[in-house]
Amino acid sequence: MEQKAATITEYATSTAEEFWDYISPQRDVFGCKEGLIYRGQANADWKLEPSILRTKSHGIYQFPGLSGLDSSEISVFCEVYALSEFAKQCDSSGLRIPGDSPEFRRDYLNHFEVAKKVISGERFWASEEYSEIMALAQHHGLPTRLLDWSYRSYVAAYFAASDAIRICNSTPEQRLAVWVMLPGEEINAIGIIRVPGNNNANIANQSGLFTLLKQRCYPEQPKAGDNCLDDYIARTLVDHLAKITLPISESAKVLDLCRRYGVTAATLFPDYSGAVRATLEHFVRWSKTQCEDGRDIQAQALPELIKARSN
Repeated sequence: MEQKAATITEYATSTAEEFWDYISPQRDVFGCKEGLIYRGQANADWKLEPSILRTKSHGIYQFPGLSGLDSSEISVFCEVYALSEFAKQCDSSGLRIPGDSPEFRRDYLNHFEVAKKVISGERFWASEEYSEIMALAQHHGLPTRLLDWSYRSYVAAYFAASDAIRICNSTPEQRLAVWVMLPGEEINAIGIIRVPGNNNANIANQSGLFTLLKQRCYPEQPKAGDNCLDDYIARTLVDHLAKITLPISESAKVLDLCRRYGVTAATLFPDYSGAVRATLEHFVRWSKTQCEDGRDIQAQALPELIKARSN
């Protein structure tokens, strides 16, 4: 089933198996199978908007005397200040920042000077010099302008399902989504940021990368351009973005399919916290399985297990 909204196609699937088929690497999307990137989201209605832009009430924007103001200078100032503070906290723990140098700190982490330079030069924010520190901070929980993507569709499916399965009181109408994008010159305001995996095991195991939707800055004005990547692509009138959706009720089955293909929290987060997350998700999958449903993936093993115990 296909629905067109501007230039963004939605493939609305009904079962985990159908969904899995649509996100298969063999699926021909946009007339090609190579170069696609994927992002999973627990709610198909959510926009492709970076976490730092979803609310102006975020603590990063609550700098004393500046909160509530909405201009390019203030936004750049607060975001660079957050990265500068992140670097300071890394220093206190003896943690290395990739691409770090005295020159980098002087030229790119001085929030007062950077804000003035960005505005006076009317350059796009953020520039590529911030890629590595933003990616590192983003992957450890600091909101930035980056969006996480993966070269592997099943990794995106895992993140969509693992977040969706935790949603309480979901309705039958609610759907999760895997977004598919084909980067290209036609959408040149979207920067593709690839970070070396040797500095971040999570990035390596997740085949991760990031997108950055650059915005033009002007004095005493909000940033020009879209906050949401999907809005920007819809305006370009090019067919570079699609999403595959599925009812949230199928999340447990998707997680089980991910497990069968070797995609779990333990493989995506290769440390003890990943192992714990995978353990907890193991029990969540079972608790969400409806044994009376003969189509359930996990339920198929129950009759043999019960039979074995009775012997």
